[in-house]
Amino acid sequence: MASSPIHQVEQGVTKDDDGEEEQQTRDWAGLPLDTLLAVLGRLDLADVVLGAGHVCRPWRRAAREEPALWRRIHIGRSSKLGTYYRFEPGARLAVRRCLRWCEAFSADDTVFLPDAAPQLKSLRLTLTPLNVICKQDLNDAIRKFTMLEELELSLASDDTALYSSGSLAKTCAVVALSCPLLKCFRLNKYRFHWQSQFGDDEAMEIARMPGLRSLQLFGNSLCNASLAAILDGCVSLESLDIRHCFNVEMNEEMRAKCARLQTLRLPEDSMDDYELSFGCPKMEPDSPGTPGDPDNIGSSWYFR
Repeated sequence: MASSPIHQVEQGVTKDDDGEEEQQTRDWAGLPLDTLLAVLGRLDLADVVLGAGHVCRPWRRAAREEPALWRRIHIGRSSKLGTYYRFEPGARLAVRRCLRWCEAFSADDTVFLPDAAPQLKSLRLTLTPLNVICKQDLNDAIRKFTMLEELELSLASDDTALYSSGSLAKTCAVVALSCPLLKCFRLNKYRFHWQSQFGDDEAMEIARMPGLRSLQLFGNSLCNASLAAILDGCVSLESLDIRHCFNVEMNEEMRAKCARLQTLRLPEDSMDDYELSFGCPKMEPDSPGTPGDPDNIGSSWYFR
């Protein structure tokens, strides 16, 4: 019979003080729980689900029932769990079963929403045209996350359904109503559109989130009046990032309103530390500094 890569009982040979060999065994099933969790905690969740869970009964019980292993879940294109989640039914079942312990969930390029995670405090989603996540599903899920403290909704394309329909304003309204503990909110578009009519609607809903301390709005089309509403409504705000929000004019009045902030990133600030992909902004045709065609290598705008 072929041996398993990890044995329940491992035999080895050691030497005693007199130099004589003596047989020694290690019972992997008998590891103390804290030691076992330290071992499993170093593994990718995919290995916990599809590997360690098959070693022996105590390991399988820990993989399935120990909350500490499932506090943070990331399902991404580059993650092993993301790959297994798409192709292994067992991985999907394990993730859904353990959502009740999840406190931080992040995903990109997936249609999965953690709608059964009552302890969720952090939700970070990157939405692409491949995400078959409709407005109603997203809003219904957010209504259940009453303990949410951090929320990120980032669009990886102009073609994302939530952007083209203007539904993000409705989602912001749901967040304002359902997530009273929210402290950090990121709402990032793929690119700035000078004609977009959605930015001001989104801003007015964000203004109803008084507990916010950190806000990032990338490529949003909000104007000065809407930004002023956010600054007036979000009385606890300490950090504001409005890079590529080119409809905002940082005049003396606006700078005075922002003076209380500890951190402020302005529309023209560098994008070097921005982690997401973004497109060349679509500016008003006759405005100063209008970038060239996105395919024009000579354009002064960098996009990735």
